[in-house]
Amino acid sequence: MPKRPLNFRLNRSKSIKYLILLVMLSTWLYWDLAQAGKYTYERIISFELSSKSQASQAKPATVAIVRSDDTNLTDPVSRDNAAISYTTIEEMVRRSLNLLGGIQNFVKSGNTVLIKPNLVEQDSSGSGGVTDVRVVKALVKIIDEIDHGKIKILVGDGSPRPYTTFEKKYNSGQKVWTALYDVPGYQILKTEMVAAGINFALTNLNGNFDTLASPSLPLPDHKLVSVPGGGTSTAQGGQYYISQDIVNADVYITVPVMKIHDPGITCALKNQIGIAPSTVYGFNKQNGVSWDNYAHKLLHYSKLPYVWSDKDIVDLSSIAKIKLAVVDALACLEVAKTPKTDNSTLVRMNCIVASADPVATDHVCARLMGINPDDIEHITLAERQGLGTNNPDLITVVGATIDGTKKQFKKNQTAYGSYGQSNREWLLNGTYPVGSVSDPINYAFIANEASLSPQPGISGWSQSTYFTNDRIALYDYYGTSSSDKVVTYLFTYFYAPADQTAELWIGSDEAIKVYINGTAAYTYNSTRTFATSSFFSETQNVQIKKGWNKMLVKVLQTTGLFDFSLNICDVQSDVNYRGNRVWGLKFKPDTSSTVTGIKGTHNFVAGFSLNNCYPNPFNNSVRISYNLPEGTSGAICIYDMTGRKIKSFSGISKSIGSEYTVNWDGRNDAGAMTASGTYIVALQGEKQQIAAKKIVMMK
Repeated sequence: MPKRPLNFRLNRSKSIKYLILLVMLSTWLYWDLAQAGKYTYERIISFELSSKSQASQAKPATVAIVRSDDTNLTDPVSRDNAAISYTTIEEMVRRSLNLLGGIQNFVKSGNTVLIKPNLVEQDSSGSGGVTDVRVVKALVKIIDEIDHGKIKILVGDGSPRPYTTFEKKYNSGQKVWTALYDVPGYQILKTEMVAAGINFALTNLNGNFDTLASPSLPLPDHKLVSVPGGGTSTAQGGQYYISQDIVNADVYITVPVMKIHDPGITCALKNQIGIAPSTVYGFNKQNGVSWDNYAHKLLHYSKLPYVWSDKDIVDLSSIAKIKLAVVDALACLEVAKTPKTDNSTLVRMNCIVASADPVATDHVCARLMGINPDDIEHITLAERQGLGTNNPDLITVVGATIDGTKKQFKKNQTAYGSYGQSNREWLLNGTYPVGSVSDPINYAFIANEASLSPQPGISGWSQSTYFTNDRIALYDYYGTSSSDKVVTYLFTYFYAPADQTAELWIGSDEAIKVYINGTAAYTYNSTRTFATSSFFSETQNVQIKKGWNKMLVKVLQTTGLFDFSLNICDVQSDVNYRGNRVWGLKFKPDTSSTVTGIKGTHNFVAGFSLNNCYPNPFNNSVRISYNLPEGTSGAICIYDMTGRKIKSFSGISKSIGSEYTVNWDGRNDAGAMTASGTYIVALQGEKQQIAAKKIVMMK
């Protein structure tokens, strides 16, 4: 059999030209499925070539957790107490901000501050469906104390439900809300704050207007804004209409309620769907509006098997430029975003979670709900886009602990993303024509396929390629047609924290084979319906070993969609909690960089390591030892817990294999002595490797 790739296989030199050509020629195509009839969907480029994650450049973050039973409060109450008072809530918000260094670190006199609660519909405060107005009230009061009356404070949302005459005009049959979410108490909040002399206003992020004779874009109060860096949602083209109030704000604060929802969780990042105005994107933001001929909409799940909701979340979070996240984790919801009348989905947490880093905030909130943050696409994608860190080694939790606070939330068993996130990053080799081979999934198109340990760009293997959907869309990547009968290979390493039995969650519509450490761990050799609602066809127990494991996936294309998904999850018998990726398990196909966040730093690059920091804690000086591969260079940097770099030892290099050291005397780059406290030491390699450790200075 020939072992050469098809002529249409992408290569690096032609990738940009080929991408442009594919986008121009995107059409509706039809694919026959043996058991599912025909799928019709829009062909969309769903991968990035030679993508570089910005996660390696993530800065340290501090996340505060304050519980109602915190003994530092004047009158601590049980975490199960549904009658928690405003006084206690205000103290909780105040303490969470003080643990971050104080509100003055985020807001200055003369600023305009926009506070964005989660107000998806008319639910009462404390129901778990909307942000409790008492959390927002406390935040407003604390901000105003910086300089009474001299800070303009706006509170608002762009609800998917209409509440003005203009909105009702384009969404007939819905109830008109004459006040901005009067049921949860925000109109009362406005009256109280204005009476107290606070420069306060409510704003409708859908548009502060009641009538409009001839609608045209942009609407009054709206602006078309480009996503920094171009965005991740191809469907939106890197631009969104948003309120001028967001554009003009000096400080943007997201104040969500914590709950399980379709994209996995709703917290700091997901809350930004509310800044896309429904007067442009529709009441249900997947629908568009008639006067715009339904031209603009958030596609979410309307283009299955492609899912765009998480990309929109990340794009809108990039536009918002979140400066502070304060999460209402008092009354929370499991299973769904809206409360039930019998409170069967309510989970009482009585917590406030706060951070300057929205990604780290969502990382902590996910873990508080018993969810692996690596399973939430908008968390991992936001980290790739440089919006914060999802690396537990770089996150310091102050106040209460995660383990002492978390509760296991039930998942939504019918929602997309319920079973975690497929591995997205792979090396690829193919495609190989099937020809006359009768059993292609068990035929070795590459010799000794089970024992392969490929390197990027060598022997026909691609560079590390990141796919932006749970379905690894080989159909898009290779540009195949319905007449192609081909096989392709994909490879990745994964790190496991222990020898253990795990569950392989896998989906495909045709034959697929998975090797783990040279052994065939899973084989499917037929056709089936690959459900769009779950992205997984079945589960199977597999054995994984502590440390680095190898995974090779072999995929057949004859009549299907030429895609698959997989995850490696904890063994869990209760269906309400199944599908969490093994905690500490990390996929990494590219051996030229380092993976962090696995209970310490684990390096692919031989000779790259951050070793001992001694003594730790230290008083006068700390000795930092490290290794670099021979002939390479790097930098040692010291960060404080706000993520600010205070000291650099740049240009460090090595020519022989021994251990190297630097000494830090506690002074910053300007020569001034820094304060006692916790700091992060980071070793950064020339190939974007990073390793980090915490040190404590005690004067």
